[in-house]
Amino acid sequence: MSLLFNRIRQARRGAELSQSELANIVGVARSAVAQWERRDGAKPTTENMAKIAMATTVSFEWLATGRGGRWLGGDAETPAMMLNFYAQCGLEERLLLAFRTLRSPEQQPLVDFVEAMTDRA
Repeated sequence: MSLLFNRIRQARRGAELSQSELANIVGVARSAVAQWERRDGAKPTTENMAKIAMATTVSFEWLATGRGGRWLGGDAETPAMMLNFYAQCGLEERLLLAFRTLRSPEQQPLVDFVEAMTDRA
């Protein structure tokens, strides 16, 4: 199950909103949204979580906990493993296959490195 910062980012991107656009809707600075989308960043208040959920049309429960249906009004439950996160192109497939050949202690630094790279955006 994904972590809060990932669900916020997924919700924003799914709604095709920039960080600035979401910030304007929620009534915060863009830097607040950037913090919410960082693994080690600040967490939004419950009030702001509700605004994020409404702005991105995801369910509050899914956004806050990762449980339940993702979309407002949706009947489907969120599976334990989200199948749409398998490799979507050849490059991702190569990365996934290489990752799976590593032993567990070697995987964590790689994940940390890739996540650090995404924090630059």
